[in-house]
Order: sequence, then C-alpha cells, then structure tokens
Amino acid sequence: PPSFSQLGIPTGQGLQNTFLGPAKHLRDVSRKEWLFFGVSTLSLLVSLGFTIERLMTLSPSTDDYTFAIMLFYTACFCFFYIVHGILKERFYEIIVFIVSSVIVAIYLVLNVASSYYDKDPTPAIKIVRLAVALVFLTGILWWGGQVAKGYWLERRLLFHINAKADLQSMYQRLFLCSSLISFDLQLQGSMLIFVLENGTALSKLEIWVLSVGPVVTCLWAVAGYLAMDRESKPWVALFFILWLPNVVYIGYRLYTLSSDESWTILFRATITCAILALLTRAAVAVVMALVVRNFGKGLMERLSEIGTRRGTDTSFLAEP
Repeated sequence: PPSFSQLGIPTGQGLQNTFLGPAKHLRDVSRKEWLFFGVSTLSLLVSLGFTIERLMTLSPSTDDYTFAIMLFYTACFCFFYIVHGILKERFYEIIVFIVSSVIVAIYLVLNVASSYYDKDPTPAIKIVRLAVALVFLTGILWWGGQVAKGYWLERRLLFHINAKADLQSMYQRLFLCSSLISFDLQLQGSMLIFVLENGTALSKLEIWVLSVGPVVTCLWAVAGYLAMDRESKPWVALFFILWLPNVVYIGYRLYTLSSDESWTILFRATITCAILALLTRAAVAVVMALVVRNFGKGLMERLSEIGTRRGTDTSFLAEP
C-alpha cells in the first residue's frame, strides 16, 4: 500500500486515545499550530482579564454586567475549540473559533456604540478592550486561516482513518455536525444569558427560563453526540424533539424585545445572537439528517479502532 509521504501527507508519531477520542501527540503539533495556539490563548486570557475586571466593578443590575457574563461564557467555549481543534485536526472547529472571535469583536463594537447613548462614565475601558481585541483578531484570522487551510488540504487524520474519498466525506459530515452542535450550544447559552435584562435582579420568568433552558439545551446536545457516537435512532428522535424548544424561545425573546431599548448593548447583542442561533440550529438539523443516512456503515467503529494504532503504519490504507 502507499505510504503517507508518497501521498504527500505529513507523517507523525501516530494517534493516541484520549477521553475526547483519538488525537495526535503534543510532539506532533507543528510550529504553525503552536503560534496559533499562543496568539489565541493570549487573546482569551486578555479578554478574560477585561471581563473579570468589569464583573468586579459593574453593578450586577446593569446590561454591561450581563454582557460581561456572556463574554466569559464565550471565552470558555473558544478555548475548547482551540485545544480540541488542534489535537484532533478539526477544520470546522478552527473555523468555528474564528467565527466566534469575529462575533465577539462585533459585540464589542456594539458595546462601544451603545456607551454613547447610555452615557457610560468609563467608555475608555470599552474602547481599549475593542482595540486590543481587533489587534488579536488580526493574528487569529491569519494564523487560524493558515492552520484551517492545512487541515482541509492535508486531511491527515482522515487518512489515518480511511483513504477512500467517499468515507472521508462521511467523516467530514460527522465532524461538521459535532462542531455545529458545539457552536449551537454556545449560541443558545448566550441567548439564555441575555434573558438577564436587569443583571442578576431576576424576575419569576427569568428564573424559570434559567432553570429549564440549560437543562433542555444540554440534553439536546448530549442527545446529538450520543446519536452520532452510538448511531442510535432513538437518540436521533430525542435530538429532533428537543430541537424545537430553543427555536420557540428565540422567537419569543425577539418578540418581547422593546424598541425603546434599541440603543442598548443587550438589545443589539440579542438580535445578532438570535439570528446566528437560528441559522446554526437550522444547519445542525440538515447536517444531522445527512449523518443519519450513514448509520450502519461502520464509521464510529473505525474511529474507536484508529486511536489504538501506533506509529505511522499505513497498511490500513488498502482496506475497503
């Protein structure tokens, strides 16, 4: 059978089993990937620093406090995208991280714009935070684009699984669905956070939403992951049943927004997040339907087996 070098694919020391599934060793992470990881992690740490400062100084009853909670929540997801995307060479998760970084920058622009309407006494902090975010975003777009391009062209981990193009396409859809579920979980969580119209001063409706919403959202995500992992039709059914409640909530949230508050950061961020969340949830449903069509073709068994392979053995490339 052909070797990786003959196929033009960079070789490494093989894959290892982790609690996240088969992933490459840290020693196989390239210099370009380390640079991307360093720039991205530094960006997140700086963002968290600004966010924590705002949480400590702002009144819990303000829109900016709710906004800071959302930024903290988003930063946690972004760190997962970086680590998981690099170790598993997931093109889609690197793209999701880049998109999330752009979304955060848009949020920060809206935050600065809103400060001129609410007469914020500390607009300089928001402006500095935006400037720093845009500087880091430039590095993220460049290095993230380079890393994502390499994953898309080389597809080394996919060749570790199977060299046949049709099977690789099936795995690509599987990985895309997984990444979209994670991104959807991030956006739906942000929408639940945005229910805090008066910071931590909760109404009965807000308490109910924050009690039920996270449970439904997390159960939906778990159902999606288990449906793919076990190729289970019952989990698929639960996944699509739980698909609807969040869509209804987003529609309700948009309906109840007051036009009198259209200048606030919470109003603008909610509109932006709601549109992205609806588009993402629709995309997840379509991709999951495509993934279900591939059930029973041994995809997950192949993924579980490849993690135990050692070295750069390529005999499996000839397997059907």
